[in-house]
Amino acid sequence: MEKNEKTNQSSKTQQEEEIDLGNLFIIIGKGIKNIFNFIGNIFIGLFHYFILLLIFLKRHALKLGLALLLGFIVGFVFHKLDTKSYVSDMIIETNYGIGVQLYKQIDYLNNLVKKKDSVALSKVLNIDVNDAVSINEIKASAYQPERNLYKAYDEYLQETDTIYTRDYTFEDYKKRIAEYDLRYHKIEINSKSKTVFTELSPSIIKLVENDYYKSVKKLKVGELNQKLKVLNKNLIQIDSLRKTYKEVALKEADKLSSSSTIEISKSDSKTEENDIKLFETTNNLLYGISQTNADLVRKDKVINIISDFDKIGVPDKSITHKKYFQFAALFFGLMLGWILLRLLNKFLNNYNLSKEKNKY
Repeated sequence: MEKNEKTNQSSKTQQEEEIDLGNLFIIIGKGIKNIFNFIGNIFIGLFHYFILLLIFLKRHALKLGLALLLGFIVGFVFHKLDTKSYVSDMIIETNYGIGVQLYKQIDYLNNLVKKKDSVALSKVLNIDVNDAVSINEIKASAYQPERNLYKAYDEYLQETDTIYTRDYTFEDYKKRIAEYDLRYHKIEINSKSKTVFTELSPSIIKLVENDYYKSVKKLKVGELNQKLKVLNKNLIQIDSLRKTYKEVALKEADKLSSSSTIEISKSDSKTEENDIKLFETTNNLLYGISQTNADLVRKDKVINIISDFDKIGVPDKSITHKKYFQFAALFFGLMLGWILLRLLNKFLNNYNLSKEKNKY
């Protein structure tokens, strides 16, 4: 009897476990099915709106096409009548965090251009009023931003202790750094005059630099010069120490000439070991001197001009600056807006009628 009861209990337990596993698989299956249904509904919704867009374009293709063509023709006429534009750019390297000041001043100059305040612009840039009138746009942007960012991250890793950079990824660094914090920047100028550009770089640099950044530069350059003196002094001392070691080694060799071979071998080994350590120290000092000299060359100025404006600007080939593109986009946008407003008005009228019908 007891054996039968135990057998029945074990069979019941096994059946309960099978039921629980069956329910679990059913729940998992429903969950997977719901996920696929959700993803499928998203694609169905996107396809539905895509079809609606195609239907809209098919219904109004003629109107939008005519607006686009008319805008292109009007813009092409203005393009032929308008004076040609020329562009040139300057690549600069910024130091001491002056990027904020650079972008602020460039925005200020561009606002003067937009307001057509040629008198103020000519005074700020120290150019003739006619040259100031010819300027269409002044803008600043990061030069090769992705490569610039990787270079900045690499310098950060070299200058910062590994304790802090161990779990600090490139994506973390990218989130914390702004465009103006990067090292290289491009200043681009669009003008009706093709010879005005070379006159602008000294005034722009002078406008960006101020007493604060000049003071920071003076302190930093002083520190680098002091560091260079210490490194050179240490190098001279190491060279002197190596000469002394050599002299001592020669004297000890003379004394040990009559000694056993084992003692001479030990003495030579010790001398060689000391010489290797001094040689490594000398190499480290030379590397430090090289790096410091490079820093001095780079940070001797607040802004370094890597590539100046061209003496003669090149014709502006950017399609977004062309009148026929601007007018075509304008006319297309106006026609699209008018069509959408008509559809909205129709929807509101139908909505109002349906509300009134529901009242009765």
